[in-house]
Amino acid sequence: MIRLIFLMVFVVWGPVWAAADGGVPFPSQNAEGSYMAPSLNQGIDKLSASLTQQIAARYFDAEKRPVIKVAVFDFTDEAGNITVGSRYVCNRIRLAFGDSPQFDLVLPQNQFKKVAIFGAEEFGKSKAFREHVVGEMKADVYVLGRIDASDATRVFCEVDIWGIMPPYDNFSHIADLSKLEEKEKAIAEDVLWPRPWRMRFSSSGLDFFTQVLVPKSDQGEAALQENIAEVIFLSQPMCDDLNLSWQVKADGMVYDVRKENEAGTLRSRTGQIMQSRVKSLDALKELSYVIRDVGLVVKDSDGLARPLEFYILPKKSSFYFVPYQEGETGLRFMYVWANRGLSKAPSSHESGKGWKLYVADQDYKNIMPLGTYTATATIAPVAESEYGSKKPRSEYVSRFKFAVLPGLNIYVINYVYRRDRPEIFVRRLEIEGSRDDPVEAVKRITEVYRVYGKE
Repeated sequence: MIRLIFLMVFVVWGPVWAAADGGVPFPSQNAEGSYMAPSLNQGIDKLSASLTQQIAARYFDAEKRPVIKVAVFDFTDEAGNITVGSRYVCNRIRLAFGDSPQFDLVLPQNQFKKVAIFGAEEFGKSKAFREHVVGEMKADVYVLGRIDASDATRVFCEVDIWGIMPPYDNFSHIADLSKLEEKEKAIAEDVLWPRPWRMRFSSSGLDFFTQVLVPKSDQGEAALQENIAEVIFLSQPMCDDLNLSWQVKADGMVYDVRKENEAGTLRSRTGQIMQSRVKSLDALKELSYVIRDVGLVVKDSDGLARPLEFYILPKKSSFYFVPYQEGETGLRFMYVWANRGLSKAPSSHESGKGWKLYVADQDYKNIMPLGTYTATATIAPVAESEYGSKKPRSEYVSRFKFAVLPGLNIYVINYVYRRDRPEIFVRRLEIEGSRDDPVEAVKRITEVYRVYGKE
């Protein structure tokens, strides 16, 4: 009698429990037998919970990182297209991150869509494009993924996660968290490759789910490389036209005429308006000038202003000294402009005069889409009287346009004094080089069109 009762209960209530549990048996992808496949929404919610848990466990720090910046990009289908279904999966994952105060959801900017449609594959292969996205978004974690609904009854999902690496102080130092060594604790495979999810769409519903919203670019990675380019902003020593060691010529460039035996002498320091209060050897007690602050702001294609910071160029840099094509003369650069916070290595240059400068770890390059941009360079001087009192002078501003062309674009922004007046020179530098030795010699210097700020 008892067995008969259990049998009746199983026959009547068994299908109801199975439906409530959200699954019917499907063979798993690795042929380990059958399992109860979750429904589409249940699978996405389980994946979202696993992602938030894994990322929070890796990056959350109550003092240093109370809020984790996460960027979730549109998922793609097996062909690389953004479909209704792939975007639906992505949006539910975004909502999971956005629903938690522990995370700050960073949305992709419109300018990335103008460059090319990219997915997990392009993000991993194209280093230049990845650096461009990371430099603009400055997130801690980047989530990308693909789905495959070609089976019509199941959805397979694959996730790629990129995140910043220790000591977590450089947003550009990211790595694929699925390819870390064992000691670095890579993301678990069951999170990145969850088991398939069950879906029961009608034929029209399946057509809508697989409808292509944004097709994949036909040119693929080549299109990414053709639509973006590298831009380097350099500055020479900040001097005036009375400098006896760094001569400012009519082209706005600064030429190094120092001698080795004059290092540290008064002549070597004369006219370096960034670090010295000496205007000239013949007028040591007259009015002199010191640069209090300089700046460079670049306006991106979407209209957002991006302030840059300048770093000291080490001697190992390719741009520390660039010779001319003929002869032994050349140009020496001291600063490279890039995003803020890229280096934590302090420089002894100007360390005792109120400037906090850092040494560039590399020749920082700004990855930008092709086109014409507007930038603003500023210089804030301070006048010093005979008895040491300081008199602030008005800020000098120069706004200019520059073009980002295919290949390497090099622009020189020089802050100098000419005839006791501050001036800012912007020049495009054409460098002749090869693939193995990209910086070989200066080919020519081209002037950039100015909107205002000059005589």
